Amino acid sequence: MADLYLPGGKLADQITLTGLTATGYHGVFDHERQNGQEFIVDLVIHSTFQRAAFSDDLSHTISYADVADRVVEIIEGEPVNLIELLAERIADAVVAMGAWAVDVTVHKPKAPIDHTFADVSVSVRRTSVLLQSPKPAAQVVVGIGSNLNDPVTQVEIGAGKVARILEYERMSNTRVTSAQVMPGTPTQPNYINAVMVGYTTLSPLALLAELQRIEDEQGRTREERWGPRTLDLDIVSYKINGHEILSDDPVLTLPHPRAHTRDFVMGPWGEVDPWGTLRGKPVRP
Repeated sequence: MADLYLPGGKLADQITLTGLTATGYHGVFDHERQNGQEFIVDLVIHSTFQRAAFSDDLSHTISYADVADRVVEIIEGEPVNLIELLAERIADAVVAMGAWAVDVTVHKPKAPIDHTFADVSVSVRRTSVLLQSPKPAAQVVVGIGSNLNDPVTQVEIGAGKVARILEYERMSNTRVTSAQVMPGTPTQPNYINAVMVGYTTLSPLALLAELQRIEDEQGRTREERWGPRTLDLDIVSYKINGHEILSDDPVLTLPHPRAHTRDFVMGPWGEVDPWGTLRGKPVRP
């Protein structure tokens, strides 16, 4: 299958699991349901494993052993007529385990064909909601902040660039916010903050890539997680047809996990979107 791309480059991180074999009772004929046969599954799991490479912690990646257990459970589980449906069930299960996308090939080497053949297989690709482009456009809320290198100008320039990738955008007034300093870290200058609400047909991850590109253009560095920054662009909320997309992915958690505690987000958001909601609760009290 073709490579998966986001703005800025290919999704290079993959886990490949091939030749996973189990006996299932899938097929349209009675003898397939009664006698069973071997099914072989190949998987290519697409995600980012940068965090796991840094931490060397299994919890920060997708366990291929757990994936194998789940796939075998599906093969050995409820029979279906077609391996197309079997592949779909496997793909949905792997995406639910945290994959951004997965390529699944199900082989049925003993298919009931009255001719000499080597193999029969069906391949599908399924993507998580984080990679799916919405139709119609999704409503997004983007937080904008800066406390370095003339923050007022940084926010103005950054907001202009964000407006070029959104549709029907509305921006709040800017406000001055004291930096939230973590214990043991130095004090920081005040932030200039604002919120922009608009619409996009970019997927959540594609939008994130575009926002990070804008940050990089304005000199954003990421050596210190809680440090000062020239420009900070956060996806606060992403809604499709009014339904909020929920994600626990460490690369993009949706909605923003701390937005509801931040007056510099909720206040400006309510200013430009008085009927906005976050996790089902009104933005404005």
